[in-house]
Amino acid sequence: MTRGAAVGKWETLVRPGPDRTAAYRAAGWWRESTFLDDLSAAARDRGDHPALFAYEGRGPAEEISYAELQVLVERFAAALSELGVGRGDVVALYLPNRWELTPLYLACHRVGAVATPVIPALDVRELGHVLRDSAAKVCVTVDRFQDADYGARLKEAAPPTLAHRVVIGDAEPTGALDFDAFFVRTPWEERRGVDEADRLGPDEPALLLYTSGTTGRMKGVVHSQNTLHAAVLAVSVPHGLTGDDVVSIPNFATHMAGLTYACYMPVLLGATCVVQDVNRDMELLLDLIARHRVTWAYASPAYLLDMLDVQAEAPRDTSSVVQIVSGSAPIQPQLISRMREVFDIPVRALWGMTENGAVTVTRADDPEGWAGHSDGRSEPSMELRIVPATGPEGSTDTGGGRLLVRGASQCLGYLGQREVYEACLDEDGWFDTSDLARDDGRGGIRIVGRSVDQAVRANGQKVSTLEVESVLIRHPGVREVALVGYPDPRMPTAELVCAVVVAEGEPPTLAELRGHLAEEKMAETLWPDRVQFVWELPKNSLGKILRHPLRQRLEVEYTTHR
Repeated sequence: MTRGAAVGKWETLVRPGPDRTAAYRAAGWWRESTFLDDLSAAARDRGDHPALFAYEGRGPAEEISYAELQVLVERFAAALSELGVGRGDVVALYLPNRWELTPLYLACHRVGAVATPVIPALDVRELGHVLRDSAAKVCVTVDRFQDADYGARLKEAAPPTLAHRVVIGDAEPTGALDFDAFFVRTPWEERRGVDEADRLGPDEPALLLYTSGTTGRMKGVVHSQNTLHAAVLAVSVPHGLTGDDVVSIPNFATHMAGLTYACYMPVLLGATCVVQDVNRDMELLLDLIARHRVTWAYASPAYLLDMLDVQAEAPRDTSSVVQIVSGSAPIQPQLISRMREVFDIPVRALWGMTENGAVTVTRADDPEGWAGHSDGRSEPSMELRIVPATGPEGSTDTGGGRLLVRGASQCLGYLGQREVYEACLDEDGWFDTSDLARDDGRGGIRIVGRSVDQAVRANGQKVSTLEVESVLIRHPGVREVALVGYPDPRMPTAELVCAVVVAEGEPPTLAELRGHLAEEKMAETLWPDRVQFVWELPKNSLGKILRHPLRQRLEVEYTTHR
């Protein structure tokens, strides 16, 4: 790809007008500086202060100061430049939560490239789509992680447009470039300089995140460093975080929430982040909280349940934690109460999207346990509106309506899908989130459902029902299929997924359907949790499947048998 083509593909974006941009800057939500400037300030003013404590498995892997982080960023940027990466090019990061992520994100900004993170839960099918759609020039992954061969996955998924496969660990079996030898142990910053003019400006595309689409196609959400800056402030300001804080985020740092709080927020504040690659290991998380005196953590509701179980078996000293923030699904009041009882700390709720990062949070001046009743209120940088929902698929009996947002952390659009993004906007720039919400009575919101064909698991993973259906329908035993979310018994405000099937001949078992998805290289987190057979699917007069009655039926069964 030529440099002109690389830059030109970003012209499909929808940027805010000059008046709105000026207002964001005047308010301090946007700025002229970048996260690279924050890093330089931290390296200058507190170079010895730890930026990262990283763990691989159960053992410590790296301790990196801010001075060392700045050296790594310059080295990695020069290494990317050596590989031919320049302005507008894309670098894919298919990684678990490892120390390399933060310097790689910043190195991309330094060389003028756009980073596209890919969560490790995704498999060859989804990875291949990201690499093709983004036209990534370089992809970095690990050799193996939790018994999966990521180097082999990358080799299988790599399109012809991918110039370089880079593997952390044993790169030889897949013929990839050795990350440690090329990026870490080679002092590229001494061999070739990176022009200061190559740095990304604060308003340029900096991050490309793929999120499950409601039309069967993943969407590439584009953020600038300024939209990320506003997303960081939406959490750090109301929660009073400073450079003295130690944060820990077990959620994937290749997901919007994880990368915002684990990578960018510590750099902005000059704070410390504790990183663990096995993100579901709550025993390790509690050990690290005690060892490093973690003060602030973000964890989805499913993780909170695991933390409670672990703490009940072997209590750790968690007295350093001031607050834990949770999102991805409404939090039950009982869970809030148990966290207070066991850990004696408040849980703050957070709502946001890949398209806009954190938007609403609960805070210290809210009533005790308020996160069990509300998803919080926004900073002035983001505006909220609730409009009446219409139709059986969008209506709700909880008094809610469609949630619209606009403001400083809103993304710049979808790569190559301008018309799809513009369809989500009204003439005044309000973005339809597809979430249903109601007023919480204190200037905030409570999310009460979704108006699109999508399920959200307790760990925050979104399942595009149409995407999975498009693969299941190719199974010879499936005539018709509809994926429907139903309450997760462990976390009823989140969902599991049921495949409702009209069979063709002998009905396939759940194991057979899952085996079909495995053969298609679809990520396991997208597979259905159960299967149910019907003679026919309910449809409207136009032949569209009506999921609402199917969902109601499953919810009734859940309520009856819980």
